[in-house]
Amino acid sequence: MYRIGIDVGGTFTDCVAVDEDTGEVRTCKVPTTPADQSDGFVAGVEALGIPMDQISLVLHGCTVGLNAVLTRTGCRIGVVTTEGFRDVLAMGRGQRPGSDQFNPRWQREFGDARRPFAPRHLRRTVAGRIDRDGREVVPLDEAGLEREVRFLVEQGVEAIVVCFVNAYADDKHERQAARIVADVAPGLPCWTSTAVHPCFKEYPRFSTAAVNTYVGPLVQRYLDRAQRRLAAMGYDGPLMLMQSNGGVLPATTARDRPAYTLQSGPSGGVISSQRGGGRIDMGNLITLDIGGTSADCAIVADGTPVVTTELELEHDVVIALPALDVHSIGTGGGSVAWVDARGALRVGPHSAGADPGPACYGRGGTDATVTDALAVLGVLGPAQFMGGAATFDTDAAEAAVAPLGEKLGLDAPAAAQGIVDVATAAMVEAAREVSVYNGVDPRRFALYAYGSAGPVFAARIGRALGCESVIVPPQPGEESAYGLALADLRCDVGEPVVKELGSLPAGALDDAYARLSADARRTLGERAEVEVTRWLDGRYQGQTWETPGVPVPEGDLDAPAMARLRTNFDDTHRRTWGYAVAHADVKATMARVTATVALGTPDPPDLGVGGGTEATGTARIFRDGAWRDTPIVDRSTLGAGARVTGPALVVQPTATTVLDDGETAEVRPSGHLVITWGQR
Repeated sequence: MYRIGIDVGGTFTDCVAVDEDTGEVRTCKVPTTPADQSDGFVAGVEALGIPMDQISLVLHGCTVGLNAVLTRTGCRIGVVTTEGFRDVLAMGRGQRPGSDQFNPRWQREFGDARRPFAPRHLRRTVAGRIDRDGREVVPLDEAGLEREVRFLVEQGVEAIVVCFVNAYADDKHERQAARIVADVAPGLPCWTSTAVHPCFKEYPRFSTAAVNTYVGPLVQRYLDRAQRRLAAMGYDGPLMLMQSNGGVLPATTARDRPAYTLQSGPSGGVISSQRGGGRIDMGNLITLDIGGTSADCAIVADGTPVVTTELELEHDVVIALPALDVHSIGTGGGSVAWVDARGALRVGPHSAGADPGPACYGRGGTDATVTDALAVLGVLGPAQFMGGAATFDTDAAEAAVAPLGEKLGLDAPAAAQGIVDVATAAMVEAAREVSVYNGVDPRRFALYAYGSAGPVFAARIGRALGCESVIVPPQPGEESAYGLALADLRCDVGEPVVKELGSLPAGALDDAYARLSADARRTLGERAEVEVTRWLDGRYQGQTWETPGVPVPEGDLDAPAMARLRTNFDDTHRRTWGYAVAHADVKATMARVTATVALGTPDPPDLGVGGGTEATGTARIFRDGAWRDTPIVDRSTLGAGARVTGPALVVQPTATTVLDDGETAEVRPSGHLVITWGQR
């Protein structure tokens, strides 16, 4: 029996099958189908060539929701909120993007008239007020609410979100409003902010709920199509969807929690990096996934991925849910190179995507992309690309790059080198965003590089960061899909607890965690093997920001346990922010529970020892301003302990690892390449 992982990327859909007995892996790629991602999804399952009755589990990462947010192509939604709070979504947190701090003409993109999730006329207010202690101050105006819902229906909204300002303290008005929406507009999707995530800060809660509603109908329709098509193919098992937190849930459950799935693709890669690092005893990793459209970076520290409780998809688009802290930039193999008004070479964020794709794919693309630049430089060629089984037109790549070079006063190879250098610099900066700028010393970390383009850039980026080494996994081109097959069932739930630790009534936290644990177990199907971990978010009195992920002691939270909890808070604060204030009071803000069920996917068998490192040919590549004949080594011939010294290209069907002078790649028994370097 096999577990299937299908990850939809911007250019290719990556497919992995893992044998449940041996852990052996088979992979393939098919073009992504932007018009309907389920076409590529089904094509990927078929391309693996595994009979449906031998598939026990299909695990999926998709970008339907994320693409809708980034391109503002989600559903037409209406917002119902408290009187006086109509513009919470427009005001956001009142912060400028870091790159525009000193730009006097700066305009915000989320909330203003240019890119709103809900324009102002579709944000409606009603009378009714709960205070911060959960007391009803003004009853909900049910008649007014009915009028506003009817107005939104007349305006053609596809879904409604209800966000009341103090609903975290008592959500009875939101539940009341949801019932009225169901009565007035039966069948119209409706979410409430507290049902999505009941955090007490209104903007993160409003933003999370609005984005959830904006993408909800799209995600639901997509999952329904995918499940129907799988059933038509003869598959009768469950479809699991990857969440941003690095765990999977059945699609029937995840469809009601679309905001939890926005970063599902990049999360799979982080999970596979965590597993791969463990196999080679490297727990400190900077993960770098370079695909066709983007580069995604994250941190695995001491064997555990870094998690955030406020994922920022773009400036002020906040998802206040537990998520792997992945930083993404619009630079990948399909990113288009261009010259700006000042004559400077730029790369991305626009991508050639899957259709038409880079010019060298031979599908009609004419823009110069990073992949085209690599073709001009000789790093990629017809024999290396997709194992020689797909069209690769080097002449078309040169034709795309040459006009760009003319604008810059450069010949095609020099222009291609410039494109690669600019892209490399952007990826180095992205890696610094998650490491150096957050107090993480890259010299203590290895760079774990994957995605089809990752191994091309890995060693140069690792050198620039000062990493101790670079790791390339056995199947880098499909690593995110492999991570889907490795993921565990996971459910995160939370409940606001906005009180000082010292003034909490006896048993209040115990009761909250009991409710949350029961809720999470119900979501996971009341399985006996559920492992529950308890967390607390809080802050020192006077702070405006939270410290998330404080471990909560097991068992009853009596006085000694509360003292340990307070110590845990100081330790977590010190680890997160660099200091602790032992004499300050601590205010709890959120009790959270993570429930997991290990699915137990086995590791693949180790490689045999030895294997030839002889070159199977040479490639003429342009490197550091000169053409050089560079040996080509077939990765499939390398056994455990084999060493390849640069310059060399280590090739496999969907990825090429580039080694420069002074760099050595050693093959570990697990199949990972570990690249190190001496003085050049």
